[in-house]
Amino acid sequence: MLPSIHYYKSEILYFFQGLLQNAFDGLISSYRFFNQFPKAYSSLIYLFVSMSFCYYPIFNHWIAGFIMMTLPFALLLGIFASGYLFYKKQKMIATIGAVWVLCSLPIMKRFVGVSNEKTHRISANFLNVLSFNSESFSRIENNSLATLQADIACFQEYAPNQQIENQYVHKIVKLTNFSENRKVGLAIFTKYPIVKQYGKIWSRTAAPNINGFICADIVYQNDTVRIVNTHLWSMGVRINKAFDAFKHGEIKRFFFEISDTITRLKDGFNARDKQVAEVESYVVGSKYPVIICGDFNETPFSYTYGKLSLNFGNAFEEAGQGLGFTLNRHPYCVRIDQQFFSSDWQVQSCKTIPTINFSDHFPVMAQYILKKPTIAPLALVAQR
Repeated sequence: MLPSIHYYKSEILYFFQGLLQNAFDGLISSYRFFNQFPKAYSSLIYLFVSMSFCYYPIFNHWIAGFIMMTLPFALLLGIFASGYLFYKKQKMIATIGAVWVLCSLPIMKRFVGVSNEKTHRISANFLNVLSFNSESFSRIENNSLATLQADIACFQEYAPNQQIENQYVHKIVKLTNFSENRKVGLAIFTKYPIVKQYGKIWSRTAAPNINGFICADIVYQNDTVRIVNTHLWSMGVRINKAFDAFKHGEIKRFFFEISDTITRLKDGFNARDKQVAEVESYVVGSKYPVIICGDFNETPFSYTYGKLSLNFGNAFEEAGQGLGFTLNRHPYCVRIDQQFFSSDWQVQSCKTIPTINFSDHFPVMAQYILKKPTIAPLALVAQR
């Protein structure tokens, strides 16, 4: 005689009850372990979250921006937590933590350049590309500009400078009123013809409108290449103010400056996420080789950097050396000026030039070789 339908219902109910009981027991067991080593477990969870966001930046919320920015700190915590759990005989969780630490190491390549220039292929077909936030040349001395020579030069916070403009045949300059008698903006200078251009300055309430991007399709040899110069949202963060307040024992002002810095970081994360999406609309899927230069105002552990890394290589990651810090003020130990490139290019070298120190940024110079020419006629104008 076949079992009744009530029998099957009771068996299914029993199965799910057992499944739920096992899950509950597992949660209780995990909670007990977590409660026993809360700091170590929290450190590993924090490492996993920050690493995951950096690998694939699917959340553009400002909180995710803060978490990604602290990846180096999270990695150190993860190393100590894994070692501590191994010491406490928690081998399974410690091993998982060690795996997460190893998975984080490739991301740290964004922080330290390990290229060996001796391995670079020698060629006369280098395209030298310069990117520089020049701070309007407000502190320039002597003939410092004589060394700023490239085939294509991208300037942020550019102010008209005849010495620069005399070096190039073709240019795009987009300026806005920084103050009553001062204009600042973006510029692309090139030795090659420009066949199409587009630019935009983003509006900003209660602050100068100096952030934006310009896009140029340039005839390079017999090809058409796309160069983008961008200056993302400037936070105006000045850590030195907090340092000065702390040094003089002004605790109230110190906490005010820290709070103001956090607010500016939050606003910056939100603004740059939208701005980089607009820049991407001009370069993702382009049929022309692309190079994106600029002052990104974010570290390599950020949403904008990670988002662009999904489709483009980073010149410093591929061919940089050392730490390559580009900020010439507090906090000095950051690299916020970048050059990204499409797979059509092979980057040969990428260097920060610390000898050019009249700005609050250092210039970044990279050399590229076009892998496979598009063989576009000189009159071809980009349609994307």
